[in-house]
Amino acid sequence: MVSKEYSLSGKIALIAGDSKYWSKYAGAALAEAGADVAIAARNTKRLEEAAEEVRHQGQKVLALPTDMTDAAQVQKMVDQVVTELGRIDILVNANDLLLAKPFLETSESEWHRIFDVNLNSVFNCCRVVGKQMIKQGKGRIINLISCMAERGVENFAAYCAAMGGVLQLTRALDIEWAKHGITVNAIGTGWMSETEQTGAPQEELLLKYIPVKRYGHPREMGQLLVYLASDTTDFFSGQFLYVDGAAMSHL
Repeated sequence: MVSKEYSLSGKIALIAGDSKYWSKYAGAALAEAGADVAIAARNTKRLEEAAEEVRHQGQKVLALPTDMTDAAQVQKMVDQVVTELGRIDILVNANDLLLAKPFLETSESEWHRIFDVNLNSVFNCCRVVGKQMIKQGKGRIINLISCMAERGVENFAAYCAAMGGVLQLTRALDIEWAKHGITVNAIGTGWMSETEQTGAPQEELLLKYIPVKRYGHPREMGQLLVYLASDTTDFFSGQFLYVDGAAMSHL
């Protein structure tokens, strides 16, 4: 049950992303708060899983197969959302393609692919949805990105650079669009898992970087997402908030 001040009843949310699991849990959180939700993704299996979470909450859902790296597909997708649901109050960008590879072994095509999925897709969605929100006179944009947007990690140069680009886009758009009643924020996620930890050596190695000594679950970013999407945050904008088990506090 979501308290009244954080209710999203009557709001229309668009979740744009092909991440491993963000769309599913973001959709569930926004729908539980009362929003009707459109979900766009290229991966049809993940798209249907996310749509089912919204249906389970009793809210209207549109599932739209879309490649967010293709500007024409994004325009078509947004037009369909506005036609069928009337408006877009909330945009959640949730693309997350990982590449773990030494920088000198990273090919040009891999570099461009990481930037296309993680950064250019956000550009495409913000550009089209931003026009709609400016027309409406209000909107909420929330970018789900990695804490590696601010923290360099060995063998993740392409990924860190792309996520850093999304963070700077978040801050720049916030300044540019604040006068139109649009807030733009980002949630920085730490190491997450949908499953119980297995005690594998790699997991144990990672845990030393997480002060709370466990992985997070993707649902743990849900209430923060609802807060940023709500009408209570008109004066809260341009921020990067961590859901990371204090990993970014750990030196």
